[in-house]
Amino acid sequence: MRAVRFDEYGDYDVLKVVDIPQPEPAPGDVLVKLAAAAVNPFDNTCRRGWVAQVLPGMVQGNEGAGVVVGDGSESLPAGSRVMVVGTYGFARPGTWQEYVTAGPTEAVVVPDNLSDVEAAAVPVAYLAAQLALLRGVGLAPGMSLLIPGVGGSVGNAAIQLARVQGAGRIITSAGRTEKADHARSLGYTDVIDLSQESLSAGVMRLTDGKGVDVALDSIGGSITGEALKSVVPGGRVINMGYPGGTTLTIDSLTLIWSAQGAGGSTSVHGFNIYFQPPEAFAAAWATILPLLAAGRVKPALDRTYPLGDAAEATRRLIEDRPFGKVVLTI
Repeated sequence: MRAVRFDEYGDYDVLKVVDIPQPEPAPGDVLVKLAAAAVNPFDNTCRRGWVAQVLPGMVQGNEGAGVVVGDGSESLPAGSRVMVVGTYGFARPGTWQEYVTAGPTEAVVVPDNLSDVEAAAVPVAYLAAQLALLRGVGLAPGMSLLIPGVGGSVGNAAIQLARVQGAGRIITSAGRTEKADHARSLGYTDVIDLSQESLSAGVMRLTDGKGVDVALDSIGGSITGEALKSVVPGGRVINMGYPGGTTLTIDSLTLIWSAQGAGGSTSVHGFNIYFQPPEAFAAAWATILPLLAAGRVKPALDRTYPLGDAAEATRRLIEDRPFGKVVLTI
């Protein structure tokens, strides 16, 4: 079967289409013929050699969607349309290939109203967003939030999920005027155009100088420091991503002099979905799937590429910073 992997660390051009054996499912697993697989910033991080545990020879891809073939299982019979997510592309070969095996907790039935491309764009972004909102942010009714990056898959999913789960005001951002205008055309009202003003200045303008209760930062880099300036005294910043850079820029004066509020000390916390217990993932899916099926949340899509164009698809995501998910069709 065809797969896309890197045999050495490097730029996009080290990604190659190769022919490898089709995997055989272990007892209790199912075989999935993939129709689509998403591209994520984590794929770029691994291929660059920035994740020491991921060695050359790894098939990339963290998530995908397809159909169960072969014998199937009692809960996932042959013909079931599923989304797959787990340690793909990290601890095991990824989803940029024609077939994968999936265990009982790694495959979730796709709501009928989603296409394969839409389904492939769901698992990582929506699981990460929901887990971070509940177990990192501690989402409560009426809570005001800053969620930068309306065009990013995690940020966009978090905004949608927070909105339908009772959050109060949600402020977001876009790096370019055209992305900010596009977001507003889709109904996102409080969008800060970072080409016109800083994130913190925009938040203070929109909140009359008060700030927000919590910032959920899936971008990192200088955005983390700006998010810190945007929360109320005693507020929190939850950092869960780093497409803007792994070195966070924080002004210690901001951290120290805005330290105390009704909620205690102003703080910055890291959040990693891979450290959450299995029951948290099950609870997240129990919330996400009905919302998808009802059309109350929906993944934002940029464009699709054939599997053989994985290098260009990755470049598109990393360098062009599009609005929505980039997906490979298989």
